[in-house]
Amino acid sequence: MSQQPNNKVIVIQPTDASLKITDIVEKIISEMMQAGEVDIIGLGDAIFLVCSAVNVSADIAKVFVNDISIGNVELPSFGKITALSAHLGKNEIWNYAKAAEQEEKAMENLEEQTVSVSRAVTIERLLTISLLRLARFDKIRIVAAGGSINDAVTLALMLTKGQISKDPVGTKLVHVYSIGMRNDPTKSIAAISIFLQKGLTTEWTKRQSELLKNLQVKTNGK
Repeated sequence: MSQQPNNKVIVIQPTDASLKITDIVEKIISEMMQAGEVDIIGLGDAIFLVCSAVNVSADIAKVFVNDISIGNVELPSFGKITALSAHLGKNEIWNYAKAAEQEEKAMENLEEQTVSVSRAVTIERLLTISLLRLARFDKIRIVAAGGSINDAVTLALMLTKGQISKDPVGTKLVHVYSIGMRNDPTKSIAAISIFLQKGLTTEWTKRQSELLKNLQVKTNGK
């Protein structure tokens, strides 16, 4: 687990897979108490850890997600790798749950427009299913829980950045939340909904672009 010089950015790398979620939560809470806000970036297989830590932090403290995006970043240590970046604050300025609910209600057929990601289905198969759905609808929703969140982000970026879709597709909304576990409803697990729409261009926000630029500079050792 690394930090940027400004002491307000937490970066979780694939090599941090052995970290406990509580370790990341502790760091988030610490930074929130000191600065009132914090940015956290999950890279590759560490994206699920970040989503879980963000959910736990929001459950136990006054922590709100005010900006969240997915994309690819080029790093010498990992090459081209998926990334999820979230800005957390003490005050809620954007209600992602309400926005996700509105997106779902606006869909013609939520079940048909939903692509559920799981380890039981190959990413190639999921890509084909997604393209078939996009041929029928202007919007689709990619959903996943647990470790499959990493694959869901990969799938979404293949569709938006991989130049495979017949029509341009962009990410409209990323919503991270918790759901009850199937085998034990008393326990929760991180989940994600990624809403894609034809005709959109996906870009990092200015804030996130600067964060990732600084991350690349630091990784290059400059």
